[in-house]
Amino acid sequence: MSMGNSYVVVMRAPAAVFFPEGEQLLINGFPTAAGKVNIRFASRWLAVSDTDRMPGHMWIHVEGVAADLELALSVFANAGISFLPLLSVAFNAAIHEGEVELGFDSSPGCKAREYFQTYLTPESKLPYAFRRAKADLAADVCMAVAAHADVGRLLRAANQYRLALESWKQGRETLATAHLWMAIEALTKVQVRTLMLALGKNSQQDLADHLGVDLKLLDAHVRKHFLFEGDDASYAASKKASDGFEHGFMDFGQMREHGVEVRHKLANYVRVAVLRLANVPAATSERLREPPFDKPLGLWPLAKYIRGTLEGELENLAAEGQAYPFVRWNPTLKSWALDADGKVQAQLTNSFTAELGTGTTFNPQSFEAWQQA
Repeated sequence: MSMGNSYVVVMRAPAAVFFPEGEQLLINGFPTAAGKVNIRFASRWLAVSDTDRMPGHMWIHVEGVAADLELALSVFANAGISFLPLLSVAFNAAIHEGEVELGFDSSPGCKAREYFQTYLTPESKLPYAFRRAKADLAADVCMAVAAHADVGRLLRAANQYRLALESWKQGRETLATAHLWMAIEALTKVQVRTLMLALGKNSQQDLADHLGVDLKLLDAHVRKHFLFEGDDASYAASKKASDGFEHGFMDFGQMREHGVEVRHKLANYVRVAVLRLANVPAATSERLREPPFDKPLGLWPLAKYIRGTLEGELENLAAEGQAYPFVRWNPTLKSWALDADGKVQAQLTNSFTAELGTGTTFNPQSFEAWQQA
């Protein structure tokens, strides 16, 4: 006897990683409080021109049986977003929190169906830095973590990594470092239990005795010598930055200096530890540690700057009714394509209109576009 109707819940998540058109990641039979659901991850594709299309947000489609639409919206959404941190770790790319866009009764033969929709901000057609996902590698990571005895801690660590990549931008090093340190804390007990199993130790005291450290210092010893691979300098800088942020004894400038110094190394230690502790197949782990996946990728539009000089009657800098002289620009993406190596080839045009006071002109000297990292 049926325990409810069939429902579909669809979410979107801004992401710096995309699946090529026609490719998708399938997670079938994932257990939830409402029963097993099937989850599909793909990318939305947006028309740039008559011939070119570019990726939009990541698309998460979840379907299964539930007692009602409200239960489906809650349980199915949680199931879908639970895998986003693993995709972020796998491809070393930022993926923002997924949001529900649609939910509806998909049962066959119905004459009236429950329906729900949320307004979400449309995707931008301005160029971001993107990275191509590989469904087979993603499946290996998701399956390894899901089968692990410490799946909860691994997922928490992966989500802290995802949150760190949301702040992967110059000026936000402190917040990224804080999230990465919290990932290290979540991984510590996983590493402790992994060592106990490998060395045949029945208790943390036995492990501490084997390693020659006091039990109170076991976690710190494991972090420094196993998660940080013996890198004392990076361990000390990361801990100091995290403690300064959490307890407020260090000013922001000092915290940022420590974050700038250690952010990339700390991210690598966290990501490598997640893949290793989750027992991701060696061949998959090796591919995910090669370019382009070896470098973290945030999700920010290209930083664009225009430089020049204001000339003329300089006491009338601003246009009438305006507080400041202003150059208004209109960027347009003319083409977007993916080459054989997976690199994006995009052509962008910019038109500029100077809004200035009478007698003042703008003489442009340079236009710059930079990837934010």
